[in-house]
Amino acid sequence: MSKYLQYFPKPLLDDLVNGRWLPVVGAGMSLNARLPTGKSMPLWGDLGRAFEGDLTDFSATGPVDALSAYEHEYGRARLIDRLSEILHLRDAQPGDAHRAFCSIKFDLVCTTNFDFLLEKQYDLVPRFVNPIVDEEQLSLNGIRDGTILLKLHGDLRHPSRLVVTEADYDGFLAKYPLIATYLANLLITKTAVLIGYSLDDPDFRQVWQVVTQRLGKTRRQAYAIAVGAQPADAARFARRGVTLINLPKGTKKYGEILSATFDELAAYWRENVLEVSTVTEEAPLRELKLPKSASSRLVFFAVPLHRLPIYRTRVFPAITALGLVPVTADDVISPGDSVSAKIDALMDRAVSVVVEIGSTWTSAELRLALGRAQEGSSGNDRPLQVVVIGESVPTSLATTLDRHLVARLETVTESDEGLQRLVEILSYVVHTQQEFGDESQRLLAAGENRAAVISAPSLLENTLRKQLGKADWSDVRRPMSLQQLIDAVVPDRRGTNPGRINDWIRIRNKAVHENAPVTRSQARQIVDGVISLIEGIA
Repeated sequence: MSKYLQYFPKPLLDDLVNGRWLPVVGAGMSLNARLPTGKSMPLWGDLGRAFEGDLTDFSATGPVDALSAYEHEYGRARLIDRLSEILHLRDAQPGDAHRAFCSIKFDLVCTTNFDFLLEKQYDLVPRFVNPIVDEEQLSLNGIRDGTILLKLHGDLRHPSRLVVTEADYDGFLAKYPLIATYLANLLITKTAVLIGYSLDDPDFRQVWQVVTQRLGKTRRQAYAIAVGAQPADAARFARRGVTLINLPKGTKKYGEILSATFDELAAYWRENVLEVSTVTEEAPLRELKLPKSASSRLVFFAVPLHRLPIYRTRVFPAITALGLVPVTADDVISPGDSVSAKIDALMDRAVSVVVEIGSTWTSAELRLALGRAQEGSSGNDRPLQVVVIGESVPTSLATTLDRHLVARLETVTESDEGLQRLVEILSYVVHTQQEFGDESQRLLAAGENRAAVISAPSLLENTLRKQLGKADWSDVRRPMSLQQLIDAVVPDRRGTNPGRINDWIRIRNKAVHENAPVTRSQARQIVDGVISLIEGIA
């Protein structure tokens, strides 16, 4: 049950589902780090006071003033060393809020933090992360399978790029014009969502002000997520054109509230991204129209693009003959750049994931699958079966793979033995699933009329395929249509009424393609008719 989503405006949730969020993570997020007993992460103001205390007879006007004076007194190298100490660079580990945030499949995240907590958490997911620190990295395009982390203020591994003193801030726009331009473009096209961010950074405010002045009323709304903020905080954000999403504090800690909120946002995106996507294949479309509570027959295939035609011709018909429904990422066109969110949603609905190692993308999809396997089950509380095809497995995944791998095959499409072995493995999924014969009746009893009408013809198709029988998998070609199956299994049409069956299919297709409503009477007639027909065939 969602507790914190109610505080998010519907247009902002729509932007999330359509891949239009630009998360901007600030120092407040680092407060959630795990540290040894007695240590704590500082806020921006605390950081300034720590440096002010290191100076003799000095009263700072703010954190930037204190850091600038410290550098002037002791030099850049000592400033970096002291920052590393205060930020507990060696000891700090990501906390639950980081885990929950990094589980949201953002393709791009901005941060002004100097630490490496986000990078550490993405490594734990596991999800490939590419930190962008220098302008020359902006043109590189080889990391579309993970998260781009735009570190606006640099980090502690790049002292010359760090934006921390007055001189750094004053020269930001002149010294890094491409990063400023890139950020401005993101703010024009995406909805900025500030997390643990106070809007005290002058360089970000300068870019935001330019965007506001140029676009005027057509500028996209920006939001900031806060916990238990005071009215003065909301007013300060409002003056700067940012709407505050103020989550109630209650008895929970700041990190616990953020963690729960991010978990809800991840689940919302996963559950709704397919609703705004276009599914190009009929069988996966029908399965995805069913509620998540229904028994899934989806098998997600992640294979190199040049191998996909071979799978469609040789492998998918054999899997379909089992009563399962193969689906790939290419079968679904998602909005924006939310590729990872789409894949995550498909895996959430699948009972098995088959990955052939052979490209950057399939390695990324394997990471996603193993991340779900690490959680113990898929979103529907079904155990997720992972099958890996290929001899070469990335070293970074080897340990996780050994723990969660169900099967590893060296070949599938090149030999009948490989295909037969894959069919045997996936047959286990069919046997461990709830009997599909009960599914349409259960959906009908639950009042899911449209879902029952979608499910019942699929049950009939599976039954007819089993009656027809295909022992030699090498002979399987394209799956038969429902009418072809009926003609093959019941050649003399005993007990069948072609007109009635055509009506069932017409109602089913309208429910799938047009979201047409289905009456209780229609659903009852179709489900009872299918069950009666199956009993007659048996």
